[in-house]
Amino acid sequence: MTEQDTRAQRLARLAAQVDWSKVTDLYTGERYGPEVLTGLWATDRVTAGRTCMDLRFAAIGDGSSVSGAAAEILPFLVEAARDPDVTVRFEILQTIADIAGTGNTAPTAKVDRILEGRWRPTVDAAWPAAWERAAEELLPLLDDRDYVIRGGAVRALAQSAAHADTLIADFRTRFDDEPDPWSAGCLVLGVGELARHATRRRGEALAWLRHRMTVEGKGEEPDINEDVDAWLAWDEEIRHDVRLQAVEALCRALPGHADPRYAPVTTAALLTSSAATAYPPAECFFSRIDVIAEADRRLGADLPGRLALAHALLRHDRTDERAGGLRIAATLMSRWRSAVPALLPAVAELVGDARPQNRAFALRVLAMCGAAAHPWADLVATHLTPAGEPDELTREHAAWALSRMGDDRCVPYLLELLRTRGDFTHRPTGSIDRPWNRSDLSLAEALAPFAARGDVPFAPLPEDPAAGEQIPHDHRSDAMAVVRRLCRLPADPAQVAPHLLALLDADERPVRHDNWRSVRDDEALCAAARAVLDAV
Repeated sequence: MTEQDTRAQRLARLAAQVDWSKVTDLYTGERYGPEVLTGLWATDRVTAGRTCMDLRFAAIGDGSSVSGAAAEILPFLVEAARDPDVTVRFEILQTIADIAGTGNTAPTAKVDRILEGRWRPTVDAAWPAAWERAAEELLPLLDDRDYVIRGGAVRALAQSAAHADTLIADFRTRFDDEPDPWSAGCLVLGVGELARHATRRRGEALAWLRHRMTVEGKGEEPDINEDVDAWLAWDEEIRHDVRLQAVEALCRALPGHADPRYAPVTTAALLTSSAATAYPPAECFFSRIDVIAEADRRLGADLPGRLALAHALLRHDRTDERAGGLRIAATLMSRWRSAVPALLPAVAELVGDARPQNRAFALRVLAMCGAAAHPWADLVATHLTPAGEPDELTREHAAWALSRMGDDRCVPYLLELLRTRGDFTHRPTGSIDRPWNRSDLSLAEALAPFAARGDVPFAPLPEDPAAGEQIPHDHRSDAMAVVRRLCRLPADPAQVAPHLLALLDADERPVRHDNWRSVRDDEALCAAARAVLDAV
């Protein structure tokens, strides 16, 4: 019997075990059949990856519920993950982890208020037993030769609530012998995830994670050319710096718990080069900037700790760290008013960064802050010409920043842009983090503040923030919506004042966070609130 015949028999056996009537696309209703097995075992990674994604959507859709397809496809997903000939084993393990994670969270998930009483996430009745059986079949993958597969197996098994106590002990033992730093980090995260479900070993898991938060790793790599013996000793030692993963694991195990140690540990770990070496594999699609942004997000409402982290990264000698610092600075400024004066000077220094993406991002942050950034207008203006700024995208952001500051030195550049191309270039701004990875600059909006000039062929946008019309993409409509909701709260109009004063006095902005326009939204909301207060 040929290898091809053997594989055909194997796939036929797996296909016969599946009730294909349950394996459908949750959005289109398309029914899948045994052909997905051929796709999953395809030697072409693109075909295999697309099939894996299709099966994920059939099982959990948008990730909120577990459908009847999940228990049907799980056995052959596990078998595919264990087969070295399958080209997308890690992606399959991710899919299994996503389904199992949804199965754990869906029963207690919160739903939007508008959906209350109409819809709730569900978990198919066959899934829990199917997952409990399948989890044991993934255990051999913890010893796989490929560190990516070992880490993927850990992430999937970390969702096995039924085996939490046993797996915590196993993961801790494996950590001491795991040679790869990324896989070691996965083991730490796995302990944190399992601690949420453990009964007997929860306490020792939390204590172990707190200890790992204090271990700095084995330090800098010695120069092999200077001391071979020192380098060999360093290379053979297994002592990973998993402080970031320990903080993340504790956040997972203790959701809502704010530990004052998280911020200094996170800052120290991100500033240590040995921590930077634990890059996730390419299959995870995470960059160093993503790692930094996520580490900052976990610090939540700890503004002093997050400000200290941002300052340290903005001054760092590595470009990715400075890029991460800019991302954090933009996030904090868009959420807290006090973060603007605290971080603006450090952000402005990066307008001269060696990396053009960092220069563009720094200019965009200055633009986000509007008039508050005007003290740096002269610096920004030096980036309007090719002689002062070789990167075209950065020149556009310099012009946008000057427009937001109200400085008309941008007008000649904007008019030339209007004449030659008609609008800004629409491409990423240098951050790969999704909320910031867009360029939504508007040439009409940039020229609008200078419409009184005879050479600007644009009428200004309406200046009345209380105007009833809804201008597409206008920040005022969002701000006024918040004011209107607050004004409808009390029966007596005089009772509006405390609510509006709270908007003006609070440091945290009431408008949406992590958005280029949030500072402007906040300014518009405050102006509207003052107008309402004057009328009450």
